[in-house]
Amino acid sequence: MADTMVSTDNLFLRDVVALRSSVQEFLAAPSRPAHADDAISLLQAALTIEIVCVWRYTMMSVSARGLREERVGFEFQEQANDERKHTRMVAERIEQLGGVPNFQPKGLMSGLAMDYNADFDGMIAQNLKAEQSVVEYYTDLINHFHDSDPQTTAMLEIILQDEEDHATDMQDLLA
Repeated sequence: MADTMVSTDNLFLRDVVALRSSVQEFLAAPSRPAHADDAISLLQAALTIEIVCVWRYTMMSVSARGLREERVGFEFQEQANDERKHTRMVAERIEQLGGVPNFQPKGLMSGLAMDYNADFDGMIAQNLKAEQSVVEYYTDLINHFHDSDPQTTAMLEIILQDEEDHATDMQDLLA
């Protein structure tokens, strides 16, 4: 049973890493003129990451430990609220660029596979790794948009600050 919990829990980190990896080749390509379609694709990956994090943090806020330890439940609810705010910001930017935000991303492994009985400290360690990956992703996006799209860059910098705070919160919970 423990192996199932660990592998189920790892689906969250796998989703975050896969989403980030799906755009790495594009971000690593030599600089090219900015196109709205490219920006929308990059931001859709960010939207999907935020959706996964809302699911995860909401689930953890109502888990047995989250309910038993008010501080822990509150922390995860606060993070879920931040991720919801990010979801809205990114979705609005996608619309401003002429796209349609996809709130039902396909191919996610973690959405329906969350285990309420999984090792809580292990889940927090996974969250930390995921937040670190998200911080790197937003840093890459900021570098990509810096010269071509100041409005998207400013939005991403706000989100990045929250994500860095989330990573710090995960480290604090593990301590």
